[in-house]
Parts: sequence; structure tokens; C-alpha cells
Amino acid sequence: MTEYWDVYDKNRKPVGRLHKRSSKPGEYLKPGDYHLVCEAWIITPDNRLLITQRHPNKHYGTKWECTGGAVIAGEDSRQGIIREIKEEVGIQVSDDELEFVSTAWGANYFTDYFLIRRDIKLDELVLQEEEVTGARLVTPEEFISLYKQGKLVPNLYRYMKEIDFYFLKGKHK
Repeated sequence: MTEYWDVYDKNRKPVGRLHKRSSKPGEYLKPGDYHLVCEAWIITPDNRLLITQRHPNKHYGTKWECTGGAVIAGEDSRQGIIREIKEEVGIQVSDDELEFVSTAWGANYFTDYFLIRRDIKLDELVLQEEEVTGARLVTPEEFISLYKQGKLVPNLYRYMKEIDFYFLKGKHK
């Protein structure tokens, strides 16, 4: 299925165009164009973070990440993260469960991060085979260890550290 993204300017204003997502290297957004990405940090009551392992055929294959992805045309980031969570791990979340954390700017994208506090059991997950090959609930210490081993998607730990995300300190909100 072909996926389209809404295109934004550097101020996150829609420019009224769509971009057709491509799996072919080199078919990127035009300079000055941006798209919207979303990511969920799902934390259990015992302060464990849900991470998933990327399919080996994807960019950053076999690295661990938090659930998320590109927001498709017509969606906002809240709708996008609800869809991504359902598609990738089979969990239905409601808009009321989403706690906006922050936005990060990349070279040609904006990423909206959401916190979800929920009791998750790994055996309840339904992984999207073409996207996700594994899932874990990790403590802050395990997460930091994965970062030090180079097993996380590159910017995930650094961004959490940059915004002083409480999870990394072993704290529970």
C-alpha cells in the first residue's frame, strides 16, 4: 500500500502538498520540506519501558526502539501514534492515554513524543512481522546498557537524556 505524508515547512505549517513515501534510496523530501513522525514511550507501573526490535530489512535493522513511525497524510501525531501502536504491537490505546512529552526536530522531520502509562504483558502483544521482530520490557539500567552496546536506534537515548526524561534516572512518575 502506498503511503503519503503531508508536507510541512520549517515552522511546521502545512504547505498543501503530499509526499509519496518510497523505499528506494535517494527518493527523499525536497530541501526545505518536512514530515511528521511520532513515537510512544510506553511505561509500565513498575517503571519498565516497552522497546521493540526493528526488522533486519529495515533501516537500523535489528536495533531496539520505541514504537512509532511516520504520520500519514490527513492524520495528526496523536492519531498517528494510536495507529502505529495498534499496527506494530497490537495494542489499542485511547487519546486520553497519550501524554505529550516533547517535539524534536530532525533534518527533514518533526518527531512528537508521547508517554503512555500502561500495564503491558509481552504475551499480549501482536507484533507486525514486517516491522518488528521482538519486544522487551526494560529497566532504565537495561536500556542504558543497550545504548552503550550500540543496540538502540541512535538518537533515542540521547534525546531522552537531553530532555531529562525521568525514566533514565530510575524514577517513577
